[in-house]
Amino acid sequence: MNSQKTKFIILYLSVITLSFAETPSYQLLTYSFSNRAAAMGGARASDPSGNMDIQGNPAGTSFIKSTQLQAGLVNHLVGIKGYSAGIVVPIERHRLSFESIYFDYGLFDKTDVRGLTSGTFGFHELSSALGYAFKFSPAIRLGTRVGRFQRTADQISQTDFYYDLGAVYHKEEDSLTVGVYLASAALGESEEAFPTEVRVGSSKILSHLPLRLNLEGIYAFDDQIRFAVGAEILVHPNFTVRLGMNSNRFDLQTGISESDFIAGASGGFALNLRGMLIESATQSFGAAGWVSQMSISYHL
Repeated sequence: MNSQKTKFIILYLSVITLSFAETPSYQLLTYSFSNRAAAMGGARASDPSGNMDIQGNPAGTSFIKSTQLQAGLVNHLVGIKGYSAGIVVPIERHRLSFESIYFDYGLFDKTDVRGLTSGTFGFHELSSALGYAFKFSPAIRLGTRVGRFQRTADQISQTDFYYDLGAVYHKEEDSLTVGVYLASAALGESEEAFPTEVRVGSSKILSHLPLRLNLEGIYAFDDQIRFAVGAEILVHPNFTVRLGMNSNRFDLQTGISESDFIAGASGGFALNLRGMLIESATQSFGAAGWVSQMSISYHL
């Protein structure tokens, strides 16, 4: 399958789902823009790292201690590009955040009723969101996010709003973190079903080993149940290696995410250089290929 045909299939499926609402076509909201999540099988519910998790559990920003800026790039399948940017501002025990994510699907040929090319048009998705998190008690943190999603194809746009809710239990003494995360719930009426899902995950550093394990279960409202398993190898206080796997399999021919016992592998690293965090991740989309991404964060 050549690149042009693959792009056409993805666009065609997006248009079909926009009209019939059989499969959510909000691809941007289902993708792990956080490199930590992407490298660890897509797990996003529990992250006590103190770094910004774009599109992750909104309660996780409560671990950030100082103002943080972040920018990221995703080199997606068949030339699709993803860009992300965000900022978190701490105010005493409260955290305010802003995130923006952009997916550019490229240019496509425009044809008339005779099948003749009459020009080109672009197709992209944009999400902008405001978040709030706070430390409810010494062990419990809560957060929420409200976002605006826009899809534009050939100068025709559709706009919807969504919200996320999250809670994190974190016990510092035994390095245990448990997170619950309601992701991408439609705010108001939408012309199609949002990719709403509930995630429950736990994260713990093993005793006497420089290893953090992460296990997460995901229930999607299309009646799919998936899981993600990840590990962080704490090689050095400033360098971490990440590995993961999940049961989520993306079928390029149909554009539908399916579930296998073990479907995809992932990996990556995090390098902290005096307040600047460089993160990278690579994850498998099965027969569709591998996707690479990276981000740079800076603590002011």
